[in-house]
Amino acid sequence: METNLSFRFVKTPGSMPLPPGVARQFKVFGTGQSLEEAPAMVFELDKPHMRGVTSIRIGPQTAWALECKSRSGTGSWQLRTDADVSIGQIGGRGPLKQGWQLEVPGSNVQFSLANPDSVAKQTVRTMLGGDTEALVLLADGNPVGTLVRKHRDQAEGKKAGLLSGLKRFVTGRDWVLDIHEPDLRSKIAGQEQQVALAALGLVAIVSLELSTAD
Repeated sequence: METNLSFRFVKTPGSMPLPPGVARQFKVFGTGQSLEEAPAMVFELDKPHMRGVTSIRIGPQTAWALECKSRSGTGSWQLRTDADVSIGQIGGRGPLKQGWQLEVPGSNVQFSLANPDSVAKQTVRTMLGGDTEALVLLADGNPVGTLVRKHRDQAEGKKAGLLSGLKRFVTGRDWVLDIHEPDLRSKIAGQEQQVALAALGLVAIVSLELSTAD
């Protein structure tokens, strides 16, 4: 039985047409999903740097919003449901620290994404498996997961080899948020918690992509 919780963020290429008013689009695929299935959620940014309102489509009828509340530093965002209920607040630690926190009202777990250099080296080295382009997911200050770029064919379950390696080079990579701690899965099984966690990952991804080569 699969115990990890995973979110793969697939950015719609700029060469493809986007809906009116959408500057960037990310489709998010959950644990065990194929990229050929309907995504678990879709983030649509009205501004590429997320300084406006990001629409979150969950299925055909539901649309939540991630609204930027502060544009200074790394910013601050509020997550609201389609009923205009606030279910999360995301804030940055500063432009040089590469860190973001998620606060969810009533939750007994506080999540954050941090630069690996700021976390215990041995634990992080094991979790990252040699990846250097990554952030560490923390729950109450303890490492529980990673935000890492992974090759596209890993999501399709294909075997390694020369042809597979060539395809990876052509198709590129996606950012993937993985939770490696099985005990946490039951605590974030609800839709609100999962959307909030994906929103935390998106804020970090957009900031990283704007500050580094894509």
